[in-house]
Amino acid sequence: MTRISVLAACLLLAACSGDTFTNAKTLRTQATESLAQKNYGIAADKAYAATLKAPKEAESYFLLAQAQAQLGRKNAAMAALETAIVNGFTDEEAIKGSSNLEPLRKAEAYRELMAATFAPAAAAPADGAAPAAAEGGGETGQADGQAQSQASAPAEGTSRH
Repeated sequence: MTRISVLAACLLLAACSGDTFTNAKTLRTQATESLAQKNYGIAADKAYAATLKAPKEAESYFLLAQAQAQLGRKNAAMAALETAIVNGFTDEEAIKGSSNLEPLRKAEAYRELMAATFAPAAAAPADGAAPAAAEGGGETGQADGQAQSQASAPAEGTSRH
């Protein structure tokens, strides 16, 4: 019986992924190295594994975004980049300077994310009021202001505060 138990334990260990006992920092290092070597599939796997180990670690999502962009998975790359920013990745120069994110730069979603995150207008009023809509829109009248306010209402209802 003991031989069977030992054999089962060995088979179980052999079946386990190599990332099972690896920490998130090591996985991020491996992802970074794989990106540098243009091994984007491996980089994506390592970065994704790092996000599973440390779901709030922003750098892992930034690495994942780069790998996904190079693999042509633009939607996944945008989602990872947005998650990186939401989790606290604020290095605008790293984002703008990453050649791996070049496939995203022409996308409207990328431009909107960058503008919303890093533009001076991103420091909107803390009370969550819509800037132009709440003020009535100037000479165009109160009806335009109400229409703008109603148009932005669904977006405000889905935000996380």
